[in-house]
Amino acid sequence: MGYGPLLNSGFLDEWAARLRDTSPRPVVGVVLRGSHARRAATAFSDVDIDVLVSGPPHTARPAYLADAGDRLAHVSVAVRDVVSWLARLDEPADWALGLPVTAPARLLWAEPGWRSRLDLPVVRHPPGVPRLEDLVATLGKVAGACAAQDPLGARLAAGDLALACPSVLRLANPPVTVASRRAALGAALDLPVAPAGYRDDMLTCLGLRPASTQQLYASAGRLVAGTIALVRPYADQLVTAVGTDLATALADGRLDRYVAQLAQHSWPLRARSSDPGRADRAGATLPSPGTEQSGTVPVPDVTEAGAPATPPVPERTGPARPTALAPDIAARLRRTPDGLVAAVVRQHDTGEVLMLAWMDDEALHRTLTTGRATYWSRSRQEYWVKGATSGHHQYVRSVALDCDGDAVLVSVDQVGVACHTGTRNCFSDELPVTGPQPDGLPVTGPQPDGLPVTGQPTVGEPGEPA
Repeated sequence: MGYGPLLNSGFLDEWAARLRDTSPRPVVGVVLRGSHARRAATAFSDVDIDVLVSGPPHTARPAYLADAGDRLAHVSVAVRDVVSWLARLDEPADWALGLPVTAPARLLWAEPGWRSRLDLPVVRHPPGVPRLEDLVATLGKVAGACAAQDPLGARLAAGDLALACPSVLRLANPPVTVASRRAALGAALDLPVAPAGYRDDMLTCLGLRPASTQQLYASAGRLVAGTIALVRPYADQLVTAVGTDLATALADGRLDRYVAQLAQHSWPLRARSSDPGRADRAGATLPSPGTEQSGTVPVPDVTEAGAPATPPVPERTGPARPTALAPDIAARLRRTPDGLVAAVVRQHDTGEVLMLAWMDDEALHRTLTTGRATYWSRSRQEYWVKGATSGHHQYVRSVALDCDGDAVLVSVDQVGVACHTGTRNCFSDELPVTGPQPDGLPVTGPQPDGLPVTGQPTVGEPGEPA
C-alpha cells in the first residue's frame, strides 16, 4: 500500500467524502499530511488526514481501520477548527527539535470560500525558541538523579536534555528545514557546528546507544558545556527567550561555572577516546576540554642519499569525504593520501602563528561558510570546531591558499588560548639554534621553558586546557 495505489484507487477521495459527510460539525476542508503527502509512504504507513471544521475551538482524534483492497489501512484523523489550524502554522512543530519545518501537504477537498487559504503545497512551521534554560535545568536533573542513584530518572532527564540541545545549537549553524520527525532527528544529529563527540553523546542521552549511568552523565555534561561555549557569541539573541540575566550569564562565564557545579558529586566522567589519560577518573568535574589537537607535519624517513626510504604514496586526486566545497576551489587543492591539506593558523592582526591543523574539503567549506575554524581530526576521524568544548573560539577573518594548493593560511581572531595544553600558541617549546647568524655571531639559545605564557583561558577554571 504505497502512495500511488491509494491515490490511483480513489481511496483518499472516498475517505475525504466520508469524513466530510459524517462530521457532526460543518467541514470546510480536508488535508492530507504525513508520509503519503510527502510521497514517502510504505505498505506500513498510516494515512494522516486533517479535517478542518468551522465554529469555536475544537479538537478530536478519531482513528479508523479501513479496507484498502488486499489489506487494512490505519486512517489517523485530526479534527480541528480551521482558525486554530491556521494559527498553528505560525507556531513551532513540537516534534521538530526546535528546527523549522517545511512539509508537503495535499488538499483533498475544501469549501470554495476556503480553498485559497487551505490549498497549501507545503505547510511551514517556524523554528522553536532556543531552550537554553531547559538544557541547563535538565543537566541538573541528570546530576541529581545520579547523586540519588536513580538511573531511570537520569535516563529520562538525559533524553529531555538531548531533545532541547538542537534548538540552542541552531543559533550557531547554517539554516536547515525538516519535513518529518525522522528528518528532524537526522538533521539534529548532523549539525555541522557542534561540540566534539556531539553525535555519540546525543545518541547516548537519547537512549539509542548502550551506556552506563556514569557514561550517560558524562555525555550530558559534554553536550551542555560544549553547547553553551558554541552559542556564547549569540547571547544577545537569547535575551527574549531566556531573559536578560541568563543571557548575560552566558556571555560573562557565570553559566559555565554553574554547569561545572552540577558535576561535583561522586559519578566519574568518561573521557573521550582521544584522551585516554582521563579515563575512569572518579570524582571529576566536567571534562576539561583538552580534546582539540593541532596536527603535526609528518617527516618521512630518508636514506643517506636524501631520498625517501619508502616510495611516496600517490597523491589523492579528489576529496576523501562528501563535501559541498565549491568545485573551483576543490580543483586547486593538492591533498595528502588521506585527503587533507595543512592549515596554518595565525592571529589576524599581529601575524602570530598559533597552531597547525588539518582540513579536508568539507572542513574548508565549513570554515569558509560558517566563519568558525573547522578541522578534521586524524585520530578521532571526525570534524571539530575550534572552541566547541573550550570556548577558545577562532573567528575566521580570511583564508588564503598557498601557491601549491597543499596548505591554507587561516587568519583568525583567537579567543583565549590556541593550544590544547593551555599556552597561547602551539609553538612555545623552542629548540636551540647553534648555527651562525649571517653576521657570523653565534645564536643565543632560548630559555629552557620556551616563550612565556601570557594568556589565560576565558572559559572555565584558570589554567584549563583549550
